Amino acid sequence: MWKARKVEPPNIVMSKLGSDWAQPQPFQMVVIGNPQGRRVQEVQTALAALNLPPARVLSYVDVITGQTSLAEVAEPGAVLRIDSPDKDFGTERAFLMLGAEQAAAEGCEHLPRAIVEHLEFEKGRLWPARQRYLGFCEVLRQIETQALECPNLRRMQTTEAIARMFDKVACHELFQAKGLPVPASLGTVTCFEALLERMKETGRTRVFVKLAHGSSASGVVAFQFNRDRFQATTTVEMVREKGTLKLYNSRKIRTYTGLPEISQLLDSLCRQRVQVEAWLPKAACSQGVFDLRMVVIGGQVTHIVVRTSRSPITNLHLLNERGNLEEIRQRTPGPLWNAVRKTCEQALDCFPGNFYAGVDVAITAGYRRHAVLEINAFGDLLPGVLHNNYDTYTTEILAWLNISGLRTED
Repeated sequence: MWKARKVEPPNIVMSKLGSDWAQPQPFQMVVIGNPQGRRVQEVQTALAALNLPPARVLSYVDVITGQTSLAEVAEPGAVLRIDSPDKDFGTERAFLMLGAEQAAAEGCEHLPRAIVEHLEFEKGRLWPARQRYLGFCEVLRQIETQALECPNLRRMQTTEAIARMFDKVACHELFQAKGLPVPASLGTVTCFEALLERMKETGRTRVFVKLAHGSSASGVVAFQFNRDRFQATTTVEMVREKGTLKLYNSRKIRTYTGLPEISQLLDSLCRQRVQVEAWLPKAACSQGVFDLRMVVIGGQVTHIVVRTSRSPITNLHLLNERGNLEEIRQRTPGPLWNAVRKTCEQALDCFPGNFYAGVDVAITAGYRRHAVLEINAFGDLLPGVLHNNYDTYTTEILAWLNISGLRTED
């Protein structure tokens, strides 16, 4: 039975709530993601800890094939959460299949459907990012169509916002239009020579080149030059096999200094669509330079992790270390720290209908300024990071219960 008992929340959205609670009603969550993935398991663990029913899970392949539709599993009033495919190769291949024709029409680097059909898993392989993204967007459109057929379905995110969050070019333009601090953009370029020309035009000698639709530092290059000396720092490994250049993402940071290999690398990435930004000098702490992943839930920053590195790339899966948040708080002037938090909250506000997201933000050298680097629709996987003794998934559910006027069982 559902009890008329209010959950003690992690105090993150109470200022936006009234004192009246709706009548008790059943709670059901539906998750679209990888049923065997860590994220889905974390959601199920959080629901169990709150005495809530387990989520019903649809895989992306279920949606694509129509094997199971959203309407078949979502009861009236269910809550929909869309999560990451979580490294499921079958899903990745399906995205590539769906995006093949549009990628070909755009003229970007792609694999024909006939080749995609026979692809086998290769650890770390960077498949054509634009093609994958176009396929992902097609699946989001299918999810939207199915969602509209579900009575009173409530959503933790919108498909439109998720699609835009996975487009770094579009996000940078949006943040800039909203007046948020961001690194200066050099826009998109189509090849290495065009990149050099753009850098010379803008007087930049150090930039970050990012795959417009990459994640987890996939296809990120910190590039700099000084007269006739060039250097590209990246996680990308280049392998030439039977005359074909293959790119692999690894945990090892590589530094390329030869012009021919740098040109090959950046030409290949540019053909998949890239965002080029000024290289901001990041502030340093005792473990190296750092930036911050701030998870925003229900309009407020909750969980924060400091990502440190001895290289320009700070992603934690690259065996970088987490920094000491208290050290950063002590070093950062109070007004700047408050501005950083507010900016991250404003970044999520740019995507109405999205209840949570991870925002990457940098504090610049000397602890003087800050800038939003990226926003990640699935950026809430922060193992071991707690806010008011709750992990990100539990916090999201509790905050949602507060806003929805629901209760958990005793």
